[in-house]
Amino acid sequence: MKNPKLILEIVQDILNKEYEKDNWKSILDKIADFFDSEFAAIGKIKGNFLYYDKFSSNFYKIMKDYDPKKYKVPIKNSLWKDLAKKGTYLIINDYQNHEKAIEKWKKLGIKTLLVAVIGKDTPIGSLAVANVYKDKKFTEEEGEVLRDLGYIISSIISEEIEREICFERAIKDSLTGLYNRFFLEMEANKEFERAKRYKFPISIIMIDIDNFKNVNDTYGHLVGDEVLKKIANIIKNNIRKTDIAARYGGEEFVILLPNTPLEKAIKVAERIRQKVEEELFKDENNTFKVTISAGVSYCDYENCDFKKVLEEADKALYIAKAQGKNKVVVHN
Repeated sequence: MKNPKLILEIVQDILNKEYEKDNWKSILDKIADFFDSEFAAIGKIKGNFLYYDKFSSNFYKIMKDYDPKKYKVPIKNSLWKDLAKKGTYLIINDYQNHEKAIEKWKKLGIKTLLVAVIGKDTPIGSLAVANVYKDKKFTEEEGEVLRDLGYIISSIISEEIEREICFERAIKDSLTGLYNRFFLEMEANKEFERAKRYKFPISIIMIDIDNFKNVNDTYGHLVGDEVLKKIANIIKNNIRKTDIAARYGGEEFVILLPNTPLEKAIKVAERIRQKVEEELFKDENNTFKVTISAGVSYCDYENCDFKKVLEEADKALYIAKAQGKNKVVVHN
Protein backbone atom coordinates (compact mmCIF):
# COMPACT_ATOMS: atom_id res chain seq x y z
CA MET A 1 0.00 0.00 0.00
CA LYS A 2 1.28 3.46 -0.85
CA ASN A 3 1.84 5.91 2.01
CA PRO A 4 0.25 3.90 4.87
CA LYS A 5 1.12 6.74 7.24
CA LEU A 6 -1.33 9.04 5.42
CA ILE A 7 -4.19 6.55 5.64
CA LEU A 8 -3.55 6.24 9.38
CA GLU A 9 -3.69 10.04 9.66
CA ILE A 10 -7.04 10.04 7.85
CA VAL A 11 -8.50 7.43 10.21
CA GLN A 12 -7.12 9.28 13.24
CA ASP A 13 -8.63 12.57 12.02
CA ILE A 14 -12.01 10.86 11.65
CA LEU A 15 -11.77 9.38 15.16
CA ASN A 16 -10.78 12.82 16.53
CA LYS A 17 -13.82 14.40 14.80
CA GLU A 18 -11.68 16.80 12.79
CA TYR A 19 -14.54 16.93 10.27
CA GLU A 20 -16.50 19.13 12.69
CA LYS A 21 -14.02 21.97 12.18
CA ASP A 22 -14.31 22.42 8.41
CA ASN A 23 -17.14 20.17 7.12
CA TRP A 24 -14.72 17.38 6.14
CA LYS A 25 -12.53 19.56 3.91
CA SER A 26 -9.13 18.73 5.45
CA ILE A 27 -9.94 15.01 5.69
CA LEU A 28 -11.11 14.95 2.07
CA ASP A 29 -7.92 16.80 1.10
CA LYS A 30 -5.91 13.94 2.58
CA ILE A 31 -8.13 11.33 0.91
CA ALA A 32 -7.63 13.04 -2.48
CA ASP A 33 -3.90 13.13 -1.82
CA PHE A 34 -3.74 9.46 -0.84
CA PHE A 35 -5.52 8.37 -4.04
CA ASP A 36 -3.52 10.81 -6.18
CA SER A 37 -6.80 12.32 -7.36
CA GLU A 38 -7.79 15.90 -8.08
CA PHE A 39 -10.67 15.96 -5.63
CA ALA A 40 -12.65 13.88 -3.13
CA ALA A 41 -16.31 14.19 -2.19
CA ILE A 42 -19.03 12.83 0.07
CA GLY A 43 -22.61 12.49 -1.12
CA LYS A 44 -25.81 11.68 0.79
CA ILE A 45 -29.08 10.16 -0.38
CA LYS A 46 -32.16 12.35 -0.07
CA GLY A 47 -35.31 10.92 -1.58
CA ASN A 48 -34.59 9.55 -5.05
CA PHE A 49 -31.27 11.32 -5.55
CA LEU A 50 -27.70 11.41 -4.29
CA TYR A 51 -26.39 14.89 -3.50
CA TYR A 52 -22.67 15.62 -3.19
CA ASP A 53 -22.22 18.39 -0.63
CA LYS A 54 -18.79 17.91 0.99
CA PHE A 55 -15.58 18.40 -0.98
CA SER A 56 -11.84 18.68 -0.79
CA SER A 57 -10.33 22.15 -1.19
CA ASN A 58 -9.50 21.81 -4.89
CA PHE A 59 -13.04 20.98 -5.96
CA TYR A 60 -14.39 24.50 -6.47
CA LYS A 61 -11.29 25.47 -8.47
CA ILE A 62 -12.15 22.69 -10.91
CA MET A 63 -15.95 22.75 -10.67
CA LYS A 64 -16.88 26.42 -10.71
CA ASP A 65 -20.52 27.39 -10.02
CA TYR A 66 -21.32 23.94 -8.64
CA ASP A 67 -24.88 23.44 -7.39
CA PRO A 68 -25.71 20.15 -5.57
CA LYS A 69 -29.29 20.19 -6.87
CA LYS A 70 -28.21 20.76 -10.45
CA TYR A 71 -25.75 17.87 -10.35
CA LYS A 72 -27.82 15.44 -8.28
CA VAL A 73 -27.40 11.76 -9.13
CA PRO A 74 -30.53 9.62 -9.63
CA ILE A 75 -30.40 6.45 -7.56
CA LYS A 76 -32.26 4.49 -10.24
CA ASN A 77 -30.85 3.57 -13.66
CA SER A 78 -27.44 5.04 -12.90
CA LEU A 79 -24.00 4.05 -11.68
CA TRP A 80 -25.32 4.50 -8.16
CA LYS A 81 -27.73 1.59 -8.66
CA ASP A 82 -24.82 -0.62 -9.73
CA LEU A 83 -22.78 0.57 -6.75
CA ALA A 84 -25.60 -0.06 -4.26
CA LYS A 85 -26.18 -3.53 -5.71
CA LYS A 86 -22.49 -4.40 -5.44
CA GLY A 87 -22.34 -2.84 -1.97
CA THR A 88 -18.62 -2.03 -2.07
CA TYR A 89 -17.00 0.17 -4.73
CA LEU A 90 -16.92 0.88 -8.45
CA ILE A 91 -14.00 1.86 -10.66
CA ILE A 92 -14.78 3.84 -13.80
CA ASN A 93 -11.54 4.62 -15.60
CA ASP A 94 -13.23 6.03 -18.71
CA TYR A 95 -16.15 8.03 -17.38
CA GLN A 96 -16.67 9.98 -20.60
CA ASN A 97 -17.55 6.83 -22.52
CA HIS A 98 -19.39 4.94 -19.80
CA GLU A 99 -22.96 4.05 -20.77
CA LYS A 100 -24.36 5.17 -17.40
CA ALA A 101 -22.35 8.36 -17.04
CA ILE A 102 -24.46 11.40 -16.20
CA GLU A 103 -24.36 13.98 -18.96
CA LYS A 104 -23.93 16.98 -16.68
CA TRP A 105 -21.00 15.35 -14.91
CA LYS A 106 -19.49 14.43 -18.29
CA LYS A 107 -19.67 18.09 -19.29
CA LEU A 108 -17.70 18.95 -16.17
CA GLY A 109 -14.94 16.85 -17.70
CA ILE A 110 -14.64 13.91 -15.30
CA LYS A 111 -12.25 11.33 -16.76
CA THR A 112 -11.76 8.75 -14.03
CA LEU A 113 -13.87 7.98 -10.96
CA LEU A 114 -13.61 5.71 -7.94
CA VAL A 115 -16.70 5.60 -5.72
CA ALA A 116 -17.47 3.59 -2.59
CA VAL A 117 -20.65 2.98 -0.61
CA ILE A 118 -21.30 4.77 2.67
CA GLY A 119 -23.63 2.74 4.88
CA LYS A 120 -23.32 -0.46 6.88
CA ASP A 121 -26.60 -2.28 6.27
CA THR A 122 -28.30 0.07 3.80
CA PRO A 123 -26.48 2.45 1.43
CA ILE A 124 -26.97 6.04 2.59
CA GLY A 125 -24.37 7.83 0.48
CA SER A 126 -21.02 7.56 -1.25
CA LEU A 127 -17.39 8.54 -0.91
CA ALA A 128 -15.78 9.40 -4.25
CA VAL A 129 -12.44 10.44 -5.70
CA ALA A 130 -12.14 11.67 -9.28
CA ASN A 131 -9.96 13.29 -11.90
CA VAL A 132 -10.75 15.87 -14.53
CA TYR A 133 -7.36 16.72 -15.99
CA LYS A 134 -5.29 13.66 -15.10
CA ASP A 135 -5.67 10.27 -16.80
CA LYS A 136 -4.73 8.46 -13.61
CA LYS A 137 -6.36 5.01 -13.49
CA PHE A 138 -7.71 3.62 -10.22
CA THR A 139 -6.89 0.11 -9.05
CA GLU A 140 -8.76 -2.65 -7.21
CA GLU A 141 -6.47 -2.20 -4.21
CA GLU A 142 -7.46 1.49 -4.06
CA GLY A 143 -11.11 0.49 -4.35
CA GLU A 144 -10.78 -1.73 -1.28
CA VAL A 145 -9.17 1.09 0.73
CA LEU A 146 -11.90 3.56 -0.27
CA ARG A 147 -14.53 0.95 0.62
CA ASP A 148 -13.02 0.65 4.11
CA LEU A 149 -12.99 4.43 4.55
CA GLY A 150 -16.63 4.57 3.46
CA TYR A 151 -17.46 1.97 6.08
CA ILE A 152 -15.59 3.89 8.79
CA ILE A 153 -17.49 7.13 8.20
CA SER A 154 -20.89 5.42 7.76
CA SER A 155 -22.11 5.93 11.33
CA ILE A 156 -21.04 9.59 11.28
CA ILE A 157 -22.89 10.34 8.04
CA SER A 158 -25.91 8.37 9.28
CA GLU A 159 -26.11 10.52 12.42
CA GLU A 160 -25.76 13.65 10.31
CA ILE A 161 -28.64 12.57 8.08
CA GLU A 162 -30.80 11.89 11.15
CA ARG A 163 -30.05 15.38 12.49
CA GLU A 164 -30.95 16.92 9.14
CA ILE A 165 -34.24 14.99 9.05
CA CYS A 166 -35.10 16.15 12.58
CA PHE A 167 -34.25 19.75 11.71
CA GLU A 168 -36.32 19.54 8.54
CA ARG A 169 -39.30 18.26 10.52
CA ALA A 170 -38.87 21.10 13.01
CA ILE A 171 -38.99 23.86 10.38
CA LYS A 172 -41.41 22.45 7.79
CA ASP A 173 -45.19 22.13 7.77
CA SER A 174 -45.85 18.40 7.56
CA LEU A 175 -48.88 18.73 5.28
CA THR A 176 -47.75 21.22 2.65
CA GLY A 177 -43.96 20.94 2.80
CA LEU A 178 -43.69 24.71 3.14
CA TYR A 179 -41.79 26.26 6.03
CA ASN A 180 -43.68 26.75 9.27
CA ARG A 181 -44.39 29.96 11.16
CA PHE A 182 -41.45 29.45 13.52
CA PHE A 183 -38.91 29.24 10.70
CA LEU A 184 -40.49 32.15 8.81
CA GLU A 185 -40.22 34.46 11.81
CA MET A 186 -36.66 33.35 12.53
CA GLU A 187 -35.49 33.92 8.95
CA ALA A 188 -37.55 37.08 8.48
CA ASN A 189 -35.78 38.83 11.34
CA LYS A 190 -32.43 37.98 9.72
CA GLU A 191 -33.58 39.15 6.28
CA PHE A 192 -34.90 42.44 7.62
CA GLU A 193 -31.58 43.07 9.35
CA ARG A 194 -29.80 42.33 6.07
CA ALA A 195 -32.13 44.72 4.25
CA LYS A 196 -31.16 47.50 6.66
CA ARG A 197 -27.47 46.70 6.47
CA TYR A 198 -27.18 46.41 2.70
CA LYS A 199 -29.98 48.86 1.87
CA PHE A 200 -32.23 46.72 -0.29
CA PRO A 201 -36.05 46.55 -0.40
CA ILE A 202 -38.07 43.71 1.07
CA SER A 203 -41.69 42.67 0.49
CA ILE A 204 -44.26 40.38 2.09
CA ILE A 205 -47.30 38.66 0.58
CA MET A 206 -50.02 37.28 2.84
CA ILE A 207 -52.43 34.84 1.21
CA ASP A 208 -55.72 33.38 2.43
CA ILE A 209 -57.87 30.76 0.68
CA ASP A 210 -61.33 32.19 0.03
CA ASN A 211 -64.25 30.35 1.62
CA PHE A 212 -62.06 27.48 2.71
CA LYS A 213 -64.52 26.43 5.42
CA ASN A 214 -67.05 25.77 2.66
CA VAL A 215 -64.55 23.47 0.93
CA ASN A 216 -64.12 21.43 4.12
CA ASP A 217 -67.85 21.39 4.84
CA THR A 218 -68.81 20.43 1.28
CA TYR A 219 -66.05 17.99 0.26
CA GLY A 220 -64.52 16.93 3.57
CA HIS A 221 -61.26 17.66 5.35
CA LEU A 222 -59.21 15.18 3.30
CA VAL A 223 -60.11 17.08 0.13
CA GLY A 224 -59.40 20.30 2.01
CA ASP A 225 -55.92 18.99 2.77
CA GLU A 226 -55.37 18.27 -0.94
CA VAL A 227 -56.42 21.85 -1.74
CA LEU A 228 -53.87 23.16 0.76
CA LYS A 229 -51.12 20.98 -0.74
CA LYS A 230 -51.94 21.97 -4.30
CA ILE A 231 -51.96 25.68 -3.49
CA ALA A 232 -48.69 25.28 -1.59
CA ASN A 233 -47.16 23.71 -4.74
CA ILE A 234 -48.44 26.59 -6.85
CA ILE A 235 -46.76 29.01 -4.46
CA LYS A 236 -43.48 27.04 -4.51
CA ASN A 237 -43.47 26.92 -8.30
CA ASN A 238 -43.94 30.68 -8.65
CA ILE A 239 -41.31 32.09 -6.31
CA ARG A 240 -37.52 32.24 -6.36
CA LYS A 241 -35.17 30.01 -4.40
CA THR A 242 -34.25 33.00 -2.27
CA ASP A 243 -37.88 33.64 -1.27
CA ILE A 244 -39.34 32.01 1.83
CA ALA A 245 -42.89 30.63 1.69
CA ALA A 246 -44.59 29.43 4.87
CA ARG A 247 -47.90 28.07 5.98
CA TYR A 248 -48.72 30.67 8.59
CA GLY A 249 -51.74 28.93 10.06
CA GLY A 250 -54.87 27.16 8.84
CA GLU A 251 -55.44 28.34 5.26
CA GLU A 252 -53.07 31.31 5.48
CA PHE A 253 -49.69 31.53 3.75
CA VAL A 254 -46.95 34.14 3.97
CA ILE A 255 -44.22 34.75 1.39
CA LEU A 256 -41.12 36.73 2.29
CA LEU A 257 -39.40 38.26 -0.74
CA PRO A 258 -35.92 39.66 0.03
CA ASN A 259 -34.44 42.28 -2.26
CA THR A 260 -37.81 42.73 -3.97
CA PRO A 261 -39.47 46.09 -4.70
CA LEU A 262 -43.21 46.50 -4.41
CA GLU A 263 -43.91 46.27 -8.17
CA LYS A 264 -42.29 42.84 -8.44
CA ALA A 265 -44.03 41.57 -5.30
CA ILE A 266 -47.40 42.58 -6.76
CA LYS A 267 -46.62 40.64 -9.94
CA VAL A 268 -45.72 37.54 -7.91
CA ALA A 269 -48.94 37.78 -5.88
CA GLU A 270 -51.05 38.30 -8.99
CA ARG A 271 -49.38 35.40 -10.80
CA ILE A 272 -50.11 33.06 -7.88
CA ARG A 273 -53.70 34.31 -7.66
CA GLN A 274 -54.24 33.65 -11.38
CA LYS A 275 -52.65 30.19 -11.21
CA VAL A 276 -54.91 29.18 -8.32
CA GLU A 277 -57.98 30.54 -10.13
CA GLU A 278 -57.09 28.52 -13.24
CA GLU A 279 -56.49 25.30 -11.28
CA LEU A 280 -59.18 22.62 -11.28
CA PHE A 281 -59.66 20.92 -7.92
CA LYS A 282 -61.55 17.66 -7.48
CA ASP A 283 -62.76 14.96 -5.16
CA GLU A 284 -63.95 11.48 -6.14
CA ASN A 285 -67.09 12.73 -7.89
CA ASN A 286 -66.80 16.47 -8.41
CA THR A 287 -64.56 19.18 -9.79
CA PHE A 288 -64.57 22.65 -8.32
CA LYS A 289 -62.74 25.96 -8.30
CA VAL A 290 -60.93 27.72 -5.47
CA THR A 291 -59.70 31.30 -5.26
CA ILE A 292 -57.35 33.20 -2.99
CA SER A 293 -57.02 36.74 -1.74
CA ALA A 294 -53.66 38.39 -1.09
CA GLY A 295 -52.30 41.42 0.71
CA VAL A 296 -48.94 42.88 -0.27
CA SER A 297 -46.73 45.16 1.82
CA TYR A 298 -43.26 46.54 1.35
CA CYS A 299 -40.55 48.62 2.92
CA ASP A 300 -37.28 50.01 1.73
CA TYR A 301 -34.25 49.56 3.95
CA GLU A 302 -35.12 52.44 6.30
CA ASN A 303 -37.20 51.68 9.40
CA CYS A 304 -37.83 48.11 8.23
CA ASP A 305 -39.55 45.95 10.81
CA PHE A 306 -40.89 42.47 10.07
CA LYS A 307 -43.83 42.65 12.47
CA LYS A 308 -44.92 46.03 11.11
CA VAL A 309 -44.72 44.96 7.45
CA LEU A 310 -46.51 41.69 8.21
CA GLU A 311 -49.33 43.60 9.93
CA GLU A 312 -49.62 45.85 6.88
CA ALA A 313 -49.90 42.82 4.60
CA ASP A 314 -52.58 41.42 6.91
CA LYS A 315 -54.56 44.69 6.71
CA ALA A 316 -54.30 44.66 2.91
CA LEU A 317 -55.53 41.05 2.90
CA TYR A 318 -58.51 42.05 5.06
CA ILE A 319 -59.41 44.74 2.52
CA ALA A 320 -59.14 42.22 -0.34
CA LYS A 321 -61.61 40.00 1.48
CA ALA A 322 -63.97 42.91 2.16
CA GLN A 323 -63.88 43.98 -1.49
CA GLY A 324 -65.18 40.66 -2.78
CA LYS A 325 -62.20 38.26 -2.52
CA ASN A 326 -60.11 36.73 -5.35
CA LYS A 327 -57.95 39.81 -5.62
CA VAL A 328 -54.61 41.32 -4.65
CA VAL A 329 -54.58 44.48 -2.55
CA VAL A 330 -51.52 46.55 -1.76
CA HIS A 331 -51.07 48.29 1.58
CA ASN A 332 -51.14 52.04 1.06
